[in-house]
Amino acid sequence: MATDASWTIQKTTERFLLYNIPWAGYRSFLHVLEENAVRLTYDQGTLELMRASFFRERYKVLVARVVNVLTEERETRVVAMGSTTFNRESLECGVDPDLSYYFSNAGRITDWDHIDLEVDPPPDLTVEIDLTNEARGRLRVFAALKIPEVWRFDGERLEVLKFQAVGDYQIVPQSEIFPWVSMEGIARFLRDSSIGDDNQWAKAFRRWVRETVPPRVQDERGGE
Repeated sequence: MATDASWTIQKTTERFLLYNIPWAGYRSFLHVLEENAVRLTYDQGTLELMRASFFRERYKVLVARVVNVLTEERETRVVAMGSTTFNRESLECGVDPDLSYYFSNAGRITDWDHIDLEVDPPPDLTVEIDLTNEARGRLRVFAALKIPEVWRFDGERLEVLKFQAVGDYQIVPQSEIFPWVSMEGIARFLRDSSIGDDNQWAKAFRRWVRETVPPRVQDERGGE
């Protein structure tokens, strides 16, 4: 538990790390930076501030379109939460994912205006664009919040990480949310994307989904 008001700072290419930050300090940063393109991760006194870079935001937008297509094609119930802040004071941790989604847990949220992870479930899926291979600390926070599935894209590979009962993540070959689609196929579309026309790219991805995915029989995650 961090109680020392003094703090130290470490800077890397895209992020700042502050140490010995109390919970109240983390909440102050959230308030001051809420209108800025800075994501915060808090883990028991360590506060990470990460700026938005072009390629991070680029892949983030493309993955969001991927999820849109997948849920539309299977008429899957989904609530997209973007980079909403999720935190728990009792665990002294909080995180702003690149992307977050509710699927089966959507029906368990009591108040969408104020999601409280002390009583509400975490999102079913979060997405990490990890181009600098520095997401390990963020994964610890995701695990503390018990987020069931995390997608991690590093510019080449799209990994699916499944939360384990022991409180950690294990890389698995397939998403439990979208078990009917190839994750390597998605990664290939992300790798092959270029600056041109995102609508044409999304249309090509949708055609690929329709050509390679079996017809919908029954939605796997409560989309009926």
